[in-house]
Amino acid sequence: MEEINEEWFESRVPGTKGITRVSRFLRNDFSVSRRLLEEKWHLWTNEERLRFAGAFSARGELRHDDQGLLDFLMENGTPQIWMTIALLVSKHKDKDYALKFLLERVKEGVAPLANYYQALEMLVDSRSASALEEALSRHRADVDSHPNPRSKTERFIYWDYLYCSAALFRITGREEYRATIRKMLQHPDETVRKMVPLVASSNGIAIG
Repeated sequence: MEEINEEWFESRVPGTKGITRVSRFLRNDFSVSRRLLEEKWHLWTNEERLRFAGAFSARGELRHDDQGLLDFLMENGTPQIWMTIALLVSKHKDKDYALKFLLERVKEGVAPLANYYQALEMLVDSRSASALEEALSRHRADVDSHPNPRSKTERFIYWDYLYCSAALFRITGREEYRATIRKMLQHPDETVRKMVPLVASSNGIAIG
């Protein structure tokens, strides 16, 4: 595993905070061809595939052969990989294909879904509103049945609920969705209350 770690990640020394591991895909001059990925894919374990996807997801903008890599991961990935690359999918050159892919993941409902909601928000396509509304209805039922989240899985329920609401607000502009987010500021669980400003800030939504 260390070999894979060195292949897609590198060590950096940021000031006096010690050594950190960062993706090589953060460098503009680093690239991987689809052909190379196709050759290696069947040799890797699921963990190694996910590690590559995680490194690739750090790419800010698609460049070089990135489009080919993204297509390959969309075609050959798993739910974990798709969740990892969701934000990059929003930068796919074929926006209709990206929209279809993301909505399929939302309809499949393999949690957590927050990354897909953020990606759909970045596309800002009104065609996603109906699927998002259906998803929000499911999340609301989940939230109502877990009023006191304790486990990591239960907290993901709230993340999905909030990010879905945020995506709907940004896409439709309807105040009811911002109100849904604000309401969680009154939740009896402190962990949930702390989620709200984080989601609002990351989505550029004023809740004050």
